[in-house]
Amino acid sequence: MAVTCLPTIPFVVFGIVEPVLLVVAYVTTLRDPFAFYAKQAQNHELPADASSFPPQAHIMTLQLVNVYLLLAAMAIICSWTTHARTARWYLAAVALADYGHIWACYVGVGLDLFLRPAEWNDMLWGSVGVSVFLNIIRLLTLAGVFGAVKGPEEHPAKKKAA
Repeated sequence: MAVTCLPTIPFVVFGIVEPVLLVVAYVTTLRDPFAFYAKQAQNHELPADASSFPPQAHIMTLQLVNVYLLLAAMAIICSWTTHARTARWYLAAVALADYGHIWACYVGVGLDLFLRPAEWNDMLWGSVGVSVFLNIIRLLTLAGVFGAVKGPEEHPAKKKAA
């Protein structure tokens, strides 16, 4: 019995690797929300330490990281499904959201730094580099490069047996 409708590579990337990365980001941020906040836009003026961390920034940082946990759960649910339509819609929606995530980083750091990846910190690599990589895999999956995204209802052998 199939546990996923995704081909192997996308299943490993979206059903295992991406949720693990999101949970790690969640736990890391809960441990030190100020560090997560401060590293978002390197080389910009920041409060000297966490004691001057504005409450608004603290709240927004924790709200953002809560979305990471939600995305981890959604990635697991939508990657471990046998319903191809659900998986395809999820991949398409998150592929579009990737562009918003990348754009937000671009706006925050500016064109000059955005175009110099050799100077990115680990946070920018995680936000932009990983998002670009995952976006490419999402689009290749939707295009069928790794194989068809098929649920049990779309396999000809299953239809004949019914």
